[in-house]
Amino acid sequence: MSSEAADSGRDQARMAVKEMSKEDIDTYVQTSSFNQDVQQAILNHIHLELTSWYFFKKLAADCARSDICLHGFAMLWSRCATECFADGHWLEKYLVQRGGTSSPKDIPAPKVEWPDEPIEPIAPVKAALETEKRILEDLHQLCAAADKNGDYALEDAIEDRFLKKETKHVKDLGDLLTQVVRVSKQAGHGLYHLDRELRKTNGRIPWGRANVPDSVDAIIADEAGHL
Repeated sequence: MSSEAADSGRDQARMAVKEMSKEDIDTYVQTSSFNQDVQQAILNHIHLELTSWYFFKKLAADCARSDICLHGFAMLWSRCATECFADGHWLEKYLVQRGGTSSPKDIPAPKVEWPDEPIEPIAPVKAALETEKRILEDLHQLCAAADKNGDYALEDAIEDRFLKKETKHVKDLGDLLTQVVRVSKQAGHGLYHLDRELRKTNGRIPWGRANVPDSVDAIIADEAGHL
C-alpha cells in the first residue's frame, strides 16, 4: 500500500470517528416504537416502585419497634419493599438496554404510621393494599402505552415479569385485610396468632398458594390420584 493510500485511509478513519462522536448512539439502539411516551411511562413506573419501596420499608420499621413487636408483619413488609426496589432496578436496567436514559425524581417520605395505642393493623394494611393496587394499575397503563405505540417487546416483558405476580399480591393483601378486620372485632390473641403465622413463613402470606390459578392443575392431579 502506498503512503498516499495509507494517509487517505487514516483521514477517512478520523472523519468517521469525528462524525460518530457527535452522534447520540442511544438513538441507534432505540427502535421507533420506543418513543418518548413509552420511556416516560417506564420512568413513571420506576418512580412508583421506589416510592412504594420507601412506604413498605417504613411499615417494616414500624412493626419491628418494641412498642409494636409484630415481627411477622415486619418480615412481610420487608419482602414487599425488597421486591419493589428490585422491580424498579430491573425496569431501569431495561430502560437503558433499550436506549433510554434514567431520570430519577425525589421520593416523597411515606405518611403511613402503624398505630401503637392501640396496636391497630387495619389502616396500615389497607394502605398497603392500596399501594399494591396502584402498582398493578400503573402496570396496566404501561402495557397500554406499549400496545398503543406497537412496542411489543416491552408489553411482553411487563406481562412476563410483573402482571401475574402483582395481581396475586393485590389478592393476598385483600385477604390479609379481611383477616385483620376479623381479628380486630374482638380484642384477644387474634393479631398475635396472625403475626405468628407470618413469622413461620418468614413473611410470606400463608395462604398465598391458594391465590395462584396454576395451582388448580396440581389440585386436580392430586384428586385424580386418589380416585
